Amino acid sequence: MLKLLLYLLMSVCFFSCNYPGKGSLGGWASITFPVPKDKLKLAIDSLRNTNPENEIPERWRYDSEYWERDSGGIKEPEVLYIKKQPEEMYYFSYIPMEDNQSKTSTTVALRSVFRNGTWYRKAVLDTNEQRRISRRFYEEIIAKLELITNTKSRSENEEYEQSKIVHGDSDTKSDFILTIDSNKNIRTKTELSIKEKADSIASKLIQGKFEISSVHELEKVCTSSGGLTMQSFTTTVEELFYSHMASFINYYIANPSSCLKEKLKQSMEVYMAAYEPKDRRRKNIEKENRILKKAERENLSPNQFSFLYALFKNINLQ
Repeated sequence: MLKLLLYLLMSVCFFSCNYPGKGSLGGWASITFPVPKDKLKLAIDSLRNTNPENEIPERWRYDSEYWERDSGGIKEPEVLYIKKQPEEMYYFSYIPMEDNQSKTSTTVALRSVFRNGTWYRKAVLDTNEQRRISRRFYEEIIAKLELITNTKSRSENEEYEQSKIVHGDSDTKSDFILTIDSNKNIRTKTELSIKEKADSIASKLIQGKFEISSVHELEKVCTSSGGLTMQSFTTTVEELFYSHMASFINYYIANPSSCLKEKLKQSMEVYMAAYEPKDRRRKNIEKENRILKKAERENLSPNQFSFLYALFKNINLQ
């Protein structure tokens, strides 16, 4: 039970870029439709099924299944593929959790965007790219769902966002996740600095090539990631692992005592802790298979596969 509560807290922190509040989800702004959830889900299915050119291609199916991890009672994932350039997948989910959802309206929020082999969270994108994605999400998905449901959606900041067709947060808002003690201003600023540094290094790695100098910088940050404000750090480490799997495996093989390697293991264990004990082994096998399929597509060496098997073996499912 304690592990489950820890995972829920980590999930809130990972998907929140501002202080807790309506729409502060670590992605773009929340968008509400004045229809019950089952009707909106039907509209999304209709949008997906009536546009065969936007069927997720086989080469991207593994990456679309990446978000199945969120079906363990935390969120419900929806992934829609847009074929025309730039070719992308948009992952969004329903909020809040199932038991608290309204019977007359449904709120969704864009969480992450996939292109060129990588999932991008809002925090790692520059302002222009954030707004381009916000605009495209509205034009290609939200506006079409409005036509299907014959309704008008409302964003959390309607005047700022919808008038400009931008469902993003204001540039002036803080990217700080959680304050331990609002009276300790010096400590808060220090923690914010650590998180900003981690996000900056992670962004550089995710959007660019694998650079050992950046990994070494991240290792230094890793030793300072134990506080509540850094609970998203383990998930970031796992995202980086998937972005440059072969390179990170080689790095971890050469550095068996790596702090980042331990965070990767922790992220996988926390993910499994969200499930009931009876379901963990099955879910763990599903996740391992997805990782191995990705490894096969990337033509990893036998030595690299051995690392993966050893990593899987050390994941604590208790």
